[in-house]
Amino acid sequence: MTIRIDKTNTTSYRPPAFKGYDARPLKAVVMSINDEPKSFNIIKQMAQIGEREGFKVFFINQSKNLYTNLDNIKKFFKICIPDFSKWAQDIAVITPSNEVLYCDMIQEDTCFAKKLSTLTNAKPLNYDRTIDGGNLFFTKNDGKNELFVGAEELQKNDIETLKQRYNVSKVIPIPQADFHLDMFIRPLNNKQILVADDRLTIQAINQAIANLHKCKDKTSNFDKIKSNLKTLLKNFKNDVKYGMNPRVEEIAAVLRENDYEPIFVPGRLYYTVPGCSKDDLVHYLNYMNAVVHQKKNGEMVFITNKSKLNEDYGITPEISEKIGFDFEKMFIKSIEPYIKKENIYFIEGTHNQISELLEKGGGGIHCLCNEIPAEISQQIKPSPIL
Repeated sequence: MTIRIDKTNTTSYRPPAFKGYDARPLKAVVMSINDEPKSFNIIKQMAQIGEREGFKVFFINQSKNLYTNLDNIKKFFKICIPDFSKWAQDIAVITPSNEVLYCDMIQEDTCFAKKLSTLTNAKPLNYDRTIDGGNLFFTKNDGKNELFVGAEELQKNDIETLKQRYNVSKVIPIPQADFHLDMFIRPLNNKQILVADDRLTIQAINQAIANLHKCKDKTSNFDKIKSNLKTLLKNFKNDVKYGMNPRVEEIAAVLRENDYEPIFVPGRLYYTVPGCSKDDLVHYLNYMNAVVHQKKNGEMVFITNKSKLNEDYGITPEISEKIGFDFEKMFIKSIEPYIKKENIYFIEGTHNQISELLEKGGGGIHCLCNEIPAEISQQIKPSPIL
């Protein structure tokens, strides 16, 4: 699949009304990762999905250009070029008032924010205390912009300041069940919010073990798969039981109090780091950290992280059919009432690089993408290829 745009110019315009970062049409996503050759295919896969579903994928490097031509992007993965932080989501935030908020403590972040501003015609604003994009979500509630923010952010920001800075009518602190909100919740639309419910993950794995026990086929390495799942389940149950982070019930209560509907899903598997006063979770599966796009026909597109667990545990498509379980099926089944199966994508990169980034780097595909809603970027006009 060929993406044929190289550099980008913009023209001045008056931005239309911002509709929020819950599942809204995207004009583009901007990515900056280039510190590992295996990561190039993450951008390539994202670009292919964007071409199919109706949004662009831009790449920013210190070359002072915005790229979408994959051949030109690939060169940044072949030679040693100083790069931005890979976590584009957290470098800068586009607000409902069409401003790019950033902190200039890191020169590369300032450069990224200014390029993002050029791309969107948004005004760049520097603040000492900004919130990482992964720890906030803009939503719409009865026509008004609201802001979900990780509750820990209130240790350094007050609500009234946040309302003014982010141009929202209401700030809703969400009990922080992980490092960032985008690791355990994901707004869809119509005030529906996906919430990771570890109890459902445990329930699904328990059912898989029961199905394996009932299966009479002894030629498919079922005993080894069953043993691996039992070990996984035992460890995960202990991490959940003794975890110190807020529980799903607390998160759901806050959402309901503010007129949002929590939708519980089996969206993550993790282990905890011993010795922390508050759990620092290490994910080897996370489907919550996702980019969500609304197509012109109103259907939602859900782009998330592929896990290595099916491969590591030997759960092939054939075995999955026999036992009615694999980890992707577990999640797809939970969101199919809201998103069609054919609109759900699992990004992996080369040799499932996304899984390595998730476990070793602490972030997934949403962290790698800075989303540009279509409502505030309708006038982006690419220049001819140079």
